[in-house]
Amino acid sequence: MKKAVKFLIMGAFVFGLSAPAMAQDYQSVIGEVSKALKEDPQAVGAAKQLVKDFMKSFKKDPEAMVALGNAYLTGKNFTKAVECADLALKKNKNFGDAYILKGDVEALKDDGGQAAMWYQQAMNLDPKNPNGYMSYANVYRKRSPQEAENALNQLRKNVPDFPIEAETGHIFYTSGNYDKALEYFNKSNISKLTESRIGEYALAALQAGDYVKGLDVSKAAVQRFPENTGFLRLAMMNGVFGKQFGDAVEFAEKLMNSSAEKNAGDYNYYGQALAGAEQHQKAIEQFTKAFSMDSEAFKNLQAISEAYSALGDTDKALEYSIQYLDKNPDAKPSEFSKLALIYVEKVKAGEDKETNWQKAMDVYDNLVKKYPHTAIYAKFQKGHQAYRCEDDDKALSYLLPLIDELGSKSDISDDEKSYLINALSEVGYIYWGDKNDLESATPYYKKLYELKPDDSTARKALGLDQPEAEAATE
Repeated sequence: MKKAVKFLIMGAFVFGLSAPAMAQDYQSVIGEVSKALKEDPQAVGAAKQLVKDFMKSFKKDPEAMVALGNAYLTGKNFTKAVECADLALKKNKNFGDAYILKGDVEALKDDGGQAAMWYQQAMNLDPKNPNGYMSYANVYRKRSPQEAENALNQLRKNVPDFPIEAETGHIFYTSGNYDKALEYFNKSNISKLTESRIGEYALAALQAGDYVKGLDVSKAAVQRFPENTGFLRLAMMNGVFGKQFGDAVEFAEKLMNSSAEKNAGDYNYYGQALAGAEQHQKAIEQFTKAFSMDSEAFKNLQAISEAYSALGDTDKALEYSIQYLDKNPDAKPSEFSKLALIYVEKVKAGEDKETNWQKAMDVYDNLVKKYPHTAIYAKFQKGHQAYRCEDDDKALSYLLPLIDELGSKSDISDDEKSYLINALSEVGYIYWGDKNDLESATPYYKKLYELKPDDSTARKALGLDQPEAEAATE
């Protein structure tokens, strides 16, 4: 809930002081009072005299009373906060910030309905005060986004110079609705956004998955606020996720050369940027740094393995992939497959073929032990990898039973249908392409055609792409 209070210059009639001098005295005193009430919310100790003196000097000023009420609110002294709001309204019944204070009290009590009622009062009685509209919209940002938008449209009408798009984006950002936040930030004038709002803009784009926009906003933020190294980090991250690796490397290097305190995540993203830019040896150095800073960040081990694979060093790739699976109890099924594929690549390269093949199969078996629901996936991968290694007999020994199993299922899932389609395609090719046995291939191509009528190989094998065959089927 927004607690900012709009401090206006006090009238010169109080004690006959000039307005600028009075404003300075007021701001200084409320700061001391607020600090005291934070430590002594009931004002029974050290804050008591400060509050007494403040009331003596500023009791008749609505701005001062709301400021004191907000100080009480910080310590959740709701009774005193409301008393201050009422004192402000005695002097000015249309003073919107007093109604907002009352709404803030109800919001902290978790009574959104009462809070909205007071904010609406502020909107009605003080229509040029943007805080009422913003607070009202904040109440409804989750329960009724449309109601929130209506209030903000009303604000646009009554206070046209208020940065409505940016503040609406802020409201949706704080509620976690990043798509809606991005929609409004996109309508704002980026050159006029405050440092905090442009940061929210870049983060909203990142969270919403619009990495191109996130990178553009981050670049603008870097130019406008060069001392804020957090924007370099945002540019790096948006660049990595958006696969703009050249930009990602550029901003990562600027971050690394800055005075900002670096964390393991920074080195990991730098590594990802370098890997994406095909600078795999440098990427390994950054992933290694990241893991040295956070030994629980096991993803760095997998990243190192992938970088070594890209360099063609399968032995190192194996070493780090095995470390990753040994250390990480939450390794994903796809990461087991990455280890198996390293062994398969060794088989394809002719390196100790039987030993490495068995190790690959053991990885799939271990995957099924850890995640039983992956059994069908593992069976398909065994046959598919044998097919890739051009071992037709091994491939058929895995794929044919899988086809029978999936073909008899009445509740086949989308993933299982995909495995079946690929298995039929590979078995058909083995019989027709490798063994030159179209007769044996035909039943599998027929099943493939039923599941995927546009498969060009199945249509060719069944003679369906010939003009006379097309006519015969019509």
